[in-house]
Amino acid sequence: MTRACAADPETPNASSHQAAPPRYDSLSHMHRVQHFDSPAWQDLKPNACFVFYSSLPDGENTAAAELQWEARLRVKARDVPRLMREGFHWNAANFDFEATYIQLDVSDENDALELVGWTCSRNFFLSDLGDDPHWTAKLAVYAQNTNALSRFKITDLTLDKMGWASAWKEGGLGDSSQWLYDWDYEELEGNFNAIYDDMPLEGWWPWPKRDDDAPLESGSADGR
Repeated sequence: MTRACAADPETPNASSHQAAPPRYDSLSHMHRVQHFDSPAWQDLKPNACFVFYSSLPDGENTAAAELQWEARLRVKARDVPRLMREGFHWNAANFDFEATYIQLDVSDENDALELVGWTCSRNFFLSDLGDDPHWTAKLAVYAQNTNALSRFKITDLTLDKMGWASAWKEGGLGDSSQWLYDWDYEELEGNFNAIYDDMPLEGWWPWPKRDDDAPLESGSADGR
């Protein structure tokens, strides 16, 4: 599995048991979602990435002989330490599903994606829904064909399918980054939180968790 991340729940299962996009009473919801590429966020580069796989080797999700999809959640946060302190909470209510699209060619995105065999992607947009949103994100789901993409549901995302997660800030020398957080399910001894050490983190942060937390910790019900 590749670790490159392009710059470009009742369970954290991504919805509160919703198999389909939520119904909206008005158009106000989608206008509250601040898009990853919108003018309000275009000057901020991604500073966190969470990667999920349809199945993880040597884990509970080993039924599939091959990966069906890989999902990369690229996040732009105004304040990464705040995102750690308050928890990274989201569910289906945070998405603007009407902005979703499929890209048929991903060859110009990242060489590592092509090496894995991914040829197309389905792209979703989500954000904090507060009055002063402090994060926005783009979820790109990669697969070998559009059939796999059309079958993908937001509810397929769970913490036990997360392969790795990282957060960083831009360094002062060239393109170097200063790493704030790194977690890899295959290299648990190398995990670190440079800011808060072993302080338990809530929501979609995979580690550390409180000893009494359920394996799939719930995100906040209000979607923030």
